[in-house]
Amino acid sequence: MAPLREMAGEEEFARIQRSRELGEHPRPLTDVERSVLRETAAPLLRDLAATGMSLPDIREEAHEDPGTEAVCAWIQEPGGTGQGICIWLGNPPARQLEQLAEQFQGWAADRLHDAGRSPGWPGCPEHPGHPAPHRLEPDVRDGAAVWVCLENGRVIGKIGTLVMPGGRARQRRKRDRQP
Repeated sequence: MAPLREMAGEEEFARIQRSRELGEHPRPLTDVERSVLRETAAPLLRDLAATGMSLPDIREEAHEDPGTEAVCAWIQEPGGTGQGICIWLGNPPARQLEQLAEQFQGWAADRLHDAGRSPGWPGCPEHPGHPAPHRLEPDVRDGAAVWVCLENGRVIGKIGTLVMPGGRARQRRKRDRQP
């Protein structure tokens, strides 16, 4: 451990040690951290539901120690394995959401792959099979976090507002219109 302490310096070595300990014994998030996590994740949970994906079990506990630079938590398939996620606090809210969307895409890709499906989430509604299906890419445009078609660069919609064929949001709207 001495060579690592020497290479990293005392402050970074202490952070690494805290992260190692949190991996074994996660720390519950503070009220402020839980609020940031819930607010930032809410649009992504809406998009997962709208596209028919199962929702992750979000564990409000830190498995790593980024210091005061980020809020870190854990997402997993209910009863399954998971992965750490981080919201970088120094970024504007739209960039935080874009970066969290990338992390949720990784989680969704694992779920889809395990189910024997194409791992691209969310799928592009404009190109569901032509020439090959592809996912949307999160981006920030005009100060808003959006989903963008990889093929033509066109904005499909703001993150949190997806409506996909067969998705729960579309089905709910149809049901609400019925007398």
